[in-house]
Amino acid sequence: MNLSYFREFIALADTSNYLEASERLFMGQSTLSKHIMAMERELGVSLFERTSRRVTLTRFGKLLLPHARAIVQAQYDYTADLENETESLRGRVTVGTVSATAKYRITEIIASYKRSYPHSSVRMIEGDPSDLIAQLKARKCDMIFAHLPNNNPEEAGLQGFWYCDDYLVGVFPNSHPLAKEKVLPLERLQDETFIALAENSVAHDLVLESCHRVGFSPKIAFFCNRIDSVLDLVTKEMGIAILMENMTVRPEDSNFPDQAPFSVVQLQPRVTAPVYLCYRADEELSPAAKHFVQSVQEEIANRSEP
Repeated sequence: MNLSYFREFIALADTSNYLEASERLFMGQSTLSKHIMAMERELGVSLFERTSRRVTLTRFGKLLLPHARAIVQAQYDYTADLENETESLRGRVTVGTVSATAKYRITEIIASYKRSYPHSSVRMIEGDPSDLIAQLKARKCDMIFAHLPNNNPEEAGLQGFWYCDDYLVGVFPNSHPLAKEKVLPLERLQDETFIALAENSVAHDLVLESCHRVGFSPKIAFFCNRIDSVLDLVTKEMGIAILMENMTVRPEDSNFPDQAPFSVVQLQPRVTAPVYLCYRADEELSPAAKHFVQSVQEEIANRSEP
């Protein structure tokens, strides 16, 4: 049955007059009369006793009236909730991410979220975790994917949850004597020349800390802000590097051939560098941001399924 008929039935029941009801509904009396008769035919009962000037509810009409009001109210509530939800998803979500976004499947999450909520928009900010944390606290983004000092969101004054693990690996020119090794003790790199990511970055600090832990300070010849610059210098045999494993999965420089011109070797002890999704602890996320967080949680759940 057409739900608008219930609103028309209620208007006629409230006014007991076709003219008043039709004026309230902004429709013709004949149309209103046809709709009421259509309801009666579908229900198989008479809803109104009709006289020349007024109408009154039959016992079947009185039975229907509270249910009709509930149906109309339910439709109104649903429509209002739907409009509010749709409107909230038209807002923009600003997401800060670690470098090499595609290698952490973050771009896949953003694309999936956009397909599910086409009216929303996503702005991405790439940077070092320390910069991302500062931007998040300054309310320049809604959430960040980042490696965290001490792997503790609360220690950084944030809320968050684990997204994925990454590991430190050695990156060598293919011609390097250690390039064919499967696993290398980290201390065997103490005499090598290093190409490193920028100083004061979380990744750089983690490399220094790991080297110091096994008894040496790396000799760094080059500092680079971009991962592809590090990889390019490695391929030119300017030194070796220690990077996050995901950063080496596929070179970002389109000039690299399909076969990577460098070798990746596992290091011992194995150093884990988790990535977390974090957001501010002192503010509730917007509806759009909450939906983005749900998309991330779905990605984690799907990844863990056999």
